[in-house]
Parts: sequence; structure tokens; C-alpha cells
Amino acid sequence: MENKMKIKYKIFKFLRLNFLFLWLSIVSLYIIQIGVMLTDPTYGTGDWGRSAWTNGIQFVINQTTSAGINVLVLMILMWLITLISNRIPVTIIVMAVLTAIVTVAEYQLINVRQEAITEASLQEVTAFGNLIGMLDIKLVIAFVVILIVMAVLLFIIYRRSKWIVFRSIRWRAVLMIISILALVPFFQINSDQNKETFIKLGDDPKVWDSLYDAVSNGGIVALLNSRTTDAMVQPKGYSQATMKKLVKKYQGEAKSINATRQNKNFKNQTVIYTLSESLTKPSYVPGLTISDNPLKKLNNIMNTTSSGHMVSSGYGGGTAGIEYSTLTGFNITAYKPTITMPYSQLTSSINEKSTVTGQFDKKIVVHPYVGSFYNRRAVYKNMGINYFYTTDSDTPVKYTASVGGGNHASDTSAYKNVLSKISSGNDSQFIQLLTMQNHTPWTFSGRDYNVIEPTDSNADLDTIESYLQGLHYTDNATQAFLDKLNKLKRPVTLVWYGDHWPGIFSFVNTSTDALSAHSTPYFIWQNDAAKKANGTVDVSESYADPSDFTAMVLKMNNMKVDPYWALKTELLEKVPTINNYKRDENGKLSFIDKNGKNIDEKSLTAEQQKLVKDFKLVQYDITAGKNYLLKTKFFQKVK
Repeated sequence: MENKMKIKYKIFKFLRLNFLFLWLSIVSLYIIQIGVMLTDPTYGTGDWGRSAWTNGIQFVINQTTSAGINVLVLMILMWLITLISNRIPVTIIVMAVLTAIVTVAEYQLINVRQEAITEASLQEVTAFGNLIGMLDIKLVIAFVVILIVMAVLLFIIYRRSKWIVFRSIRWRAVLMIISILALVPFFQINSDQNKETFIKLGDDPKVWDSLYDAVSNGGIVALLNSRTTDAMVQPKGYSQATMKKLVKKYQGEAKSINATRQNKNFKNQTVIYTLSESLTKPSYVPGLTISDNPLKKLNNIMNTTSSGHMVSSGYGGGTAGIEYSTLTGFNITAYKPTITMPYSQLTSSINEKSTVTGQFDKKIVVHPYVGSFYNRRAVYKNMGINYFYTTDSDTPVKYTASVGGGNHASDTSAYKNVLSKISSGNDSQFIQLLTMQNHTPWTFSGRDYNVIEPTDSNADLDTIESYLQGLHYTDNATQAFLDKLNKLKRPVTLVWYGDHWPGIFSFVNTSTDALSAHSTPYFIWQNDAAKKANGTVDVSESYADPSDFTAMVLKMNNMKVDPYWALKTELLEKVPTINNYKRDENGKLSFIDKNGKNIDEKSLTAEQQKLVKDFKLVQYDITAGKNYLLKTKFFQKVK
């Protein structure tokens, strides 16, 4: 009888504990969803309303199946914490702190980038110190206070032995194994063997839009949905034999293109790729009217050289993804939607041969900031970059002064660093510049450009006017940079582009105005010495894909191409621009014509579809396949 009573009590205790974890998990999920929905309560919520607090309840009640998956994950996590700590109060405190951190992180990331937390964004913990530096000081202070309070509470709890949950180490070990085994399938939620099961349980993956996914399925499940499985859908017919035929085909295309081009390579020349952080033209922003144009000189530059709209894959963020496309010639939207940060997720597949850097003798990157973000150091090593100059490199960048109360090195400083690195030797040189002046937060003190419309929105007009002031500084600095480059006897070609919009134009509907919200300016410019040495060709595209920039540079300078850049040239000349903000689970691409009209892959001509298929075969082989092409002469420096 006594043993039965003990067993009943243990069952009751177990059920009571699960009941507690159930309610704590529901509350935790509700708070996290507030962080997801707070920036825009109407995004993806249909007719729920305009209150994030009410919509959080709506999610828990209306989305019972997907909410249930989130709750189950949180409950298992609570069990793991309890089994490790052996103290219920510890579980409650740790979960409260984790919930607060996740909620704030979701809000901050969505507010700036319109992206929820994904596996790729978690890669940034390697640069934790610098991320903290970007947060509001009040948040940092609150975080430190919470950690101190948490440490004190944990000390008190562990002094009280009566709060011990399990006396038996054996039971703890058994339950630990069961909890871990129960959690494993959730970390493989989008694998081929588990995907259909979780869909039946209520998961409705929308991994092409992490924010929509988090709103629909919950922040926890959206994070799990974003986990990387296969990087890319294998194109039909992929085999070694297919790739051999493809090599032969584009060797012929390269021979045909090269017959009309006079220049072999960039020997004695410099090519500069400049990524202008968070820069777009105010005229690209629907509904924005300002007192004056801060980019008058940029407009003039674009009117006198090859230029147009670059279609960005990011909004408020995604810098390294756009950079990846410019250097490799590969397109992010050809990957599965879970691939959002190729530098971190596809590091081992990035190499010198299949990137623009493989065409040059010497190559450097200049970034007047720390070099720890986006796994760049490892990636640049794979690309054969000779030196990565940052504020924390062995030989740091020399010029770091800011302008007008700005928070980062000015564009003038960034350009001075580049000018000091331009070679005077006979080598071919590649320089990439990543600017920081217009990175968040915007703290420029001047207000020479005022917002006239909108006046009645929730937009932070003071921040927008500060951002416009930064554009003015960029405008002057860029013109001065070109003037100095033009005085050089060494031929120089410059690719200059804004990487993405800043996440400050909250009055713009990024769904209905998606093309505008992903449009930034670009231009490709030669100094007089380059025009004299190479001749010039207008390579303007109304809408340009950043993965085409290298093919455009080679064409402008009448440079011969290898088979890979021959394929990219064919795509540039015969296929509409790839739409970089549309993702498809099955690897289908979307395109944009010269008038900004969307075209799906099925609507392309037979010739265009064949070129797209060849491009996918190449990208798959290098990033997810067996690297057959690396053993051929498909990628080679033109000599």
C-alpha cells in the first residue's frame, strides 16, 4: 500500500510539473510572439487586428496546431534545464531570461531588417561584442542588470537544498536521454524524412520570408524551419557526363565572345567593387517627398556612365548575401529559402577559381570596421584574398574618422583607405571596399534635407532626416573619389552599388511595393586611363542582378572571358534580370524585365530556359554537388 501511495504521488508530481511547464511555455510563446508582431501587427495576421498584444493571443488560440509545436519544444527545453539544474526555480529564471532575450532580439532584428531570427542570423554570435555595440544603451544596461539579478537568485537557490527535484541520478540520466531524443526530430523539422509529419502536425513552412514564417508558425518553429538541409535542389540530368558537355559548350561560347574582344586581362589595371552600406535613392522610396535631393552628384554620375537599379535580395540587412553574389556570380534565390547567409552556410564551397578574384594577381578587401561579421575571414581566405584590412586586422586601416556626428568611419575615410592601396606595379589588382558610414544607427547631426511627406505616419522622421544627411556626405565623398581616380595614370574600373534599403521607411508596404523596396542604385565607371587602354561599352541595365556585375565589367572593358564568364555573359545578354527577392522551395527562379514586370521561369523562351538550367547546373556543382567543374578548365584566369 505504501509503495502504491509513493507511485501515485510521483505520478501526481510528474503531472503537476508538466502542467506548470505547459502554462509557462504558453506564456513564454505569447511573449515571444509579441516581439515578432510588435513592429507591424498586421503583417501576415490577416484580419486579427492592429494590436500585437491581442494578436499574440490570437496566435495561441487560432493557430493551435503550430502553437502546440512551439509549446512542446519549450516544454522539452524546460525539462532539459530542470534535469541539468535539478531546481525548478532555476528553470523558471533561465526560461524567463531566455524569453526576454529572444523577444528583444526578434523585435530588434525585425525592426531593422524585417527578418525574424533564423539559423543563419545566429551565426552572428561570433561577433557578439560588436552586436551589443549596435543596441540602444538602455537595452544593454537592462541586460546587464538582469544577468546580475539572475546570478544572485541562482546563488540563493543553490544554497537551498530543499528545492532539489530528483534524488536519483539514474532517473535524471534516463529522463535526460528521453528528453534529448524527443528534441532531435524538431531540429530536423525540414528534412525529407520529417517534413511531411510536421506539416500534418500543423507546421506550414514559409522559409522564403522568415518574418511571415514566425508570424504564421511561431518564432521557435520558424527558427527550426530555417535550419539548413540541402543547399539547392539538384537540377535534372546532373551528372559528370552532363557537366563535361557543358564545359565543351561554353568553351565554344568563350571562343566566340573572345573573337570580338581585344583585351586579355586586367594586367597593369585595378578593378574596385564598392558596396555602399544601406544606400538607396530617396526617389526610389514610394510616398517620400523631401525638401532637396541629397544625391545630386550621384545622379549626374549615373547619367554619364553605365548605371541603373540593382535588385537587392535584402531589406534592412543581408549585406553579405549581396556581396556573395557580386563576387561569385551565383544567385542566392537559386538556393533553397533556408540559405540566407552563404558566407556562413556555404563556406567550404567558396573558392578562388569560381569567383571574380580568380581573374586577378593581387586582391584585397578594405572594411573600416571589425572583420568578425559573416565569417568573412574564412571566406576571404578561400577566395585567395591577400589581405583583409579592418580596424582590428594585424595591419589596420589607416583612416577611420567619421563625419557630421556619424557613428562609423565616413565614406571619405573609406575611400582614402582604398586610394592608399591602389597598386603601382604591373600586376592586375582587385579591391573590394565595404563602407560603414550609413550603417545603423544614424546619428548625423545636420538636418539639411527635411521630410515633407509623409507627415502623419508612424515613421521616425528624425531618423530619416539623419539618414538623408548621411547620403549627402556619401554624395560629396563619392564624387571626390572619382575625381582622384580619374587623375591616376593606372587604368581603374569601379563597380559601385547600394546593398539594400535601410529599415526606416515604415510607411512603405514592402509587399505591394516589393520591387521599389529592393531597388538600390548602381553604376560601373572607368577612369580616363581605363577608357584609353580598353575602350568602353555601355552595359547599363534598367534592373541589374548583382551576380551579373563581373560579366558587365568584362564586357565594358572588352576583356576576354573563360567558359564560366562566357555563360554569365550569355545570361546577361539574353535572359531577363533575376528577381532577387523572390524565393521558391523547388528552386524555380523569377525574373524582371526592363520595365520592372515580373516573369516566371516557365514564361521564358526555350533558349532562355536552357541558359538558366546550365547556370543552375554550374551553381549546384560548385556549392552542393561533386565539384566536377573544378577538375576542368571551366574556371581559369584568362592570360
